[in-house]
Amino acid sequence: MHRLLLAVLFASTCALSAQDCGNLPWEANLTYRANSIESSFVRDMSKVTSDALLPLTISVPVGLYVYGMIAPEGSNLADKRYAAESGLQTFVTMGLTYGVVLVLKNVIDRPRPYEAYPGCIVNYRDDSDGSMPSGHSAGSAALATSLILRYPQWYVVAPSIAYALYTGFARLNLGMHYLSDVLVGYAIGVGIALGVNALNNELFDLADPILPNAASSQTMLLNFTPTQSIPVFSMSIPL
Repeated sequence: MHRLLLAVLFASTCALSAQDCGNLPWEANLTYRANSIESSFVRDMSKVTSDALLPLTISVPVGLYVYGMIAPEGSNLADKRYAAESGLQTFVTMGLTYGVVLVLKNVIDRPRPYEAYPGCIVNYRDDSDGSMPSGHSAGSAALATSLILRYPQWYVVAPSIAYALYTGFARLNLGMHYLSDVLVGYAIGVGIALGVNALNNELFDLADPILPNAASSQTMLLNFTPTQSIPVFSMSIPL
């Protein structure tokens, strides 16, 4: 008899959960619908897009800065400095963005959709922090905005915007966030990127010792003296 009562209670709970999935609050229902898309391609794209953010966060600013510092001899000095500055600006933007997101997540401490509605929304990634705001959305928006501000060509603008938009959808598709989490994340990322860009002259002045400049290049050339002559190229070249 005891087992029968448990079975009936379990069946009733399951039925109630299934019924609740069709009557969720609008924002939870939106995540539920995105999460319920039955397409392995869409799901895989969402996972790849989400997982790519951390490598991009590191490789893009570092790559730009390193290129500016070690560009081949003969490269335009202004272009080298611009690339290094772009890398530095993007790095600072991403660091500030993730710092703000981390603080807000801990302060707001909003449960994730799959935690609030475990019978309806399936999580395809595991994160232990809060739902609001979306760190992935903030990071993708900050990265996209930084690149667009520094390189406003269409071949930078189009993929940057596309990546940020799909990242927001991916977080719903994976059951990790609500729409408001994504929108607040976008606002944080874009806002910080615009703020850092507005102050970039001050930033570049502070970072001048670690950026390529004409004075350091001339100093390197003047201080270079070969230790031994090479007969094949033993001709003097007037400078």
